[in-house]
Amino acid sequence: EELAWGFIQVANEAMCRPIRNLTQMRGFDITKHALACFGGAGPQHACAMARALGITKVYVHRYGGILSAYGLSMADAVAEEQEPAKEVYGVSKASGGFDEEQDPSAATREDRLEHLAEKARASLVKQGYPEDSIVIEKYLNMRYEGTDNA
Repeated sequence: EELAWGFIQVANEAMCRPIRNLTQMRGFDITKHALACFGGAGPQHACAMARALGITKVYVHRYGGILSAYGLSMADAVAEEQEPAKEVYGVSKASGGFDEEQDPSAATREDRLEHLAEKARASLVKQGYPEDSIVIEKYLNMRYEGTDNA
């Protein structure tokens, strides 16, 4: 029982943190507002979260669980594919900037991105989404040489 209570407290704090970041950390006084909860388990956490945030009013909409499910059903389906790679993107010019003609990873980069795009597309088609409705967005998560995290 104590372990379960500990998990609930951790979950509550994890939900309070973004609220604090969007309000208190920007100088807003949230104690004068009500906390609106939604979702199947929203009311289970709302009072403890309100107490932790200093909020005295909690609003529980009678259709909170249904609205959460409806919102989820209206959201776009997403399939992400990624793979690690350590490649050099462009070569520095002596005068500064990059020499785009001397990009050592250009030959394989587009092939790798296309392979990942095909995997994502296949995943969505397998779930029943029509291929003509799928939009592919390719991006690179890049770092400066010598750094070990973004």
